[in-house]
Parts: sequence; C-alpha cells; structure tokens
Amino acid sequence: MVKYELKDFSTIINKMKYIDSWWYIRYTINPYQNCEHRCIYCDARSERYHLAEDFDQTIIVKKNVKEQLDRRLSKARTFIPDITALGGVNDCYMPAEKEFKNTRQILEVLLKYKYPVSISTKSTLILRDLDLFQKISEESWCAIAFTITSVDEEVSSFLEPYASSSEERFLALERIKQECPGIQTAINFMPIVPFLEDTDENLEAVVRRAHEMKVDNITFAGMTLRDQQALYFYRKLGEKYPDLVEKFQTLYQGNYVPKDKEYTAAISKKVVQLCNKYSVNYRIKRRWIPSDYRRVNYLVAQELADRAYELQLQGKFSNRYLWAANYINNLPQSISVLAQNDQLETIQNVKGEVKQEVERLIKKYDKSTTLERYFR
Repeated sequence: MVKYELKDFSTIINKMKYIDSWWYIRYTINPYQNCEHRCIYCDARSERYHLAEDFDQTIIVKKNVKEQLDRRLSKARTFIPDITALGGVNDCYMPAEKEFKNTRQILEVLLKYKYPVSISTKSTLILRDLDLFQKISEESWCAIAFTITSVDEEVSSFLEPYASSSEERFLALERIKQECPGIQTAINFMPIVPFLEDTDENLEAVVRRAHEMKVDNITFAGMTLRDQQALYFYRKLGEKYPDLVEKFQTLYQGNYVPKDKEYTAAISKKVVQLCNKYSVNYRIKRRWIPSDYRRVNYLVAQELADRAYELQLQGKFSNRYLWAANYINNLPQSISVLAQNDQLETIQNVKGEVKQEVERLIKKYDKSTTLERYFR
C-alpha cells in the first residue's frame, strides 16, 4: 500500500547551475517527493539522491504549491522565463496526481508567467491537462516526452510495473500530436536495458513507432547501475530472469556503466542509424528561443551542444564545445555585443577553433545591423 504524507517545503523551484544540454532545461520543479511507479532500474535508488529506502511506498505531497510558486515567481529578481521541467527523481503524473493535482496547479502558474514547459512521463494521466499544455505552447513553448524503452509489454511491465503500458504511451503521443500540433513530442528511449531491450528487433520497433507517431525527436541512453540501485535491480532481475544476472555482472564488472565501451558505442550507432532510416531526430531541433538578449546566445549554444554530441558519438573529444555552450547559455548579455567589442575570448572555452565556430554562428543568427536595433 502506498501512503501519502502532506508536507510544507521552503523552496518550490530550482535553478540549475547550467542549462541542460539534452532538453535545454533551466528550472526544475518536483510537485512531489518520491515516486510510486516503482521502476526497477530507477537511478533514484542510488545513494547520491539521499532518498529513503521506502521512497516508492511513501509519497510526500508538497503543500500549497500553487501559492508558493506564484509568490516566488512574482518576486523573483534572478528568475526570467525559461524552460521548466516538472519532475526529476519522480514522475509528476504518478497516481498521486489524480487526487492532489499539484502538477496541474503548477502548470497554471507557469502559464500565468509565460514560462515554457518540458515534461517527461510514463503516465497517460498527462492527457487530462492537454488544455493547459495547448495554452502554454501558444504563449511560450511546450514539449512532452514519454519514456518508452520496449514494445514487449511483458518486459515493460517487469521494468516499470506501475506505469502505463508502452502501447498506451505510443497512442498518447499520437493523440497529442493530432490534437495539439504546436506541442513538441518526443520519446525518451532510456534506459536501454541490456539483454532485455537492446535487440535489433526492439531498437528498430521503438524507432519505427516513433516515426509512425510523428514525434519530433528521440533521446536515447544506456542504463546506470549504482550501489543501492544495482542491488535492487539485481534482486528483481533474479526473480524474473535469473539467467541474466551473471551476464549483467560481466558486462558492468562493478562499474556504474558497462565496462565494455564498444558495447555502448555499438548501441548508439544502431539507434542513430535507425533514426536516420526513419527520419526521426535524435536531438531536439526546436529549442525554446526567447526574444530578448538571449536569442542569439541560445541558438549558438544549441549548435555547439549538437556538435559536442556528434563528436561524442564518434568517440572524439567534445568537452570544449559542450562547456562553451554551457557558458554561452549563462551569459548575462548578448554574445553579439561581445563579438562586436572583440571580447569573445572573455567567455570560458571560447578560444581557437571553438571561437571561429562561434563567430560563424553569430553571423548566421544575428540579423541586427546596429547595437540600437539589437536592444529594442
């Protein structure tokens, strides 16, 4: 039995040190603490999240979220609208949301202040709030992703026992795209669980369905196995697939990611090839772009982050491009102004070939001809 506990919290929204380079998230909000989906691979079980052992059985419901968030955004001096993700180490549309509606209340406030929204879920309960998501997409920007990692319902129900079925999630994506075409839709193909979901048949089936559902992109990644997370996963795996335990232990060899780098590279290569085959993006192509001084900054940073990701897929050094993107995302002024004043090298990691690439991208995106026009 899952039990709910209502609790006051001193903070409601978190500003990330650096904008995330996969979904371009600046802020995060957790409407609840802990999660009742009980996914057996969940990395929230690892010690680095400092959650209680019964985190999937006791759900903490944050009190007065609507009033608290409204008050925070109305008085915030350092907050300006940017992509806000709901959930993190939990699913904001877990069953608790049916009763408490914390997620819907938060969305109402984000709509009021015109904050763009990014949601990732495994629950079709999200369809209840399509009216709000449609308005958010019209006022700013909205992206909805479903985590889907297998077309085999037996495997899905084993790994994610209290989530909606994979087929229900596929159909939800289709409905969102049909009814609200302005909303970006995606599949989070993560984690791709070795030996259960990494077959050529499953990889292709997920990407093919993504194409059929007309999603805007797929994001994919492998599975981590850290400390308590690994212990729980191995215990559950042994109950259902005991013959796979030794295979996992051989693949990981005590690491939190597979020891065999060639295995990881091969899976990535296959997914990329399938995305190309079915014309599905494996990176977000339409990031939210503000109309203020950050416009060119964000466009330049996105291209640098994409470049870093492509280099990573090729097994090449990519950190200089990624960190340049991070610092450009955080600039308190226009990168165009810095370029015009020959100050690009004051930005960390913007030197040498990275600087040359940044200069090219500024010319590509900065349509202003004078400083006065840029600051209008």
